[in-house]
Amino acid sequence: MFLSALSQSLRSGKKGLHTYIDDTLASVAKKEPSIQALLPEQNRKERLHHTADELYAKYPETNSRPPLFGVLFGVKDLFNVDGLPTQAGSKLPPEAFCGEEAEVVTLLKRLGAIVLGKTVSTEFAYFSPGPTRNPVNLSHTPGGSSSGSAAAVAAGYCPFALGTQDRKSTRLNSSHGKLS
Repeated sequence: MFLSALSQSLRSGKKGLHTYIDDTLASVAKKEPSIQALLPEQNRKERLHHTADELYAKYPETNSRPPLFGVLFGVKDLFNVDGLPTQAGSKLPPEAFCGEEAEVVTLLKRLGAIVLGKTVSTEFAYFSPGPTRNPVNLSHTPGGSSSGSAAAVAAGYCPFALGTQDRKSTRLNSSHGKLS
């Protein structure tokens, strides 16, 4: 579902936020073992439903809901998100990357969007492709450091995700994406 149709459906209440979350998580559970776009998160379902409850409490009237009410989005593991660890695709402890939530994440939350989760990034957005696979062809990588964000959108987990342009991450030529 395109972003505009999804956001309208969620804002109007035509599509229930809890149903949307459950449907998304069912898709993630089915596809994620092969795609590996999202970083593992132990209590993702509980966090998402809690956030949905908070949105419903804050915006009980459909006409007062913000434009991205309940829309799920992915966040590359370079951006800080309150409540989720950042490791920049590395094995360093999250404490090494602590800091304020990224402004773009805070803005999207103010607009009503919900962080689905952190997306896989290559180490420090620099090195060779990580474990993420292209949802259209699992023998290929989405390429680059924003591979998790690209794959999360392509797999239908979320209508958009944050990525960055670090070297070739968001513009990798598809001929370079084939795995040996």
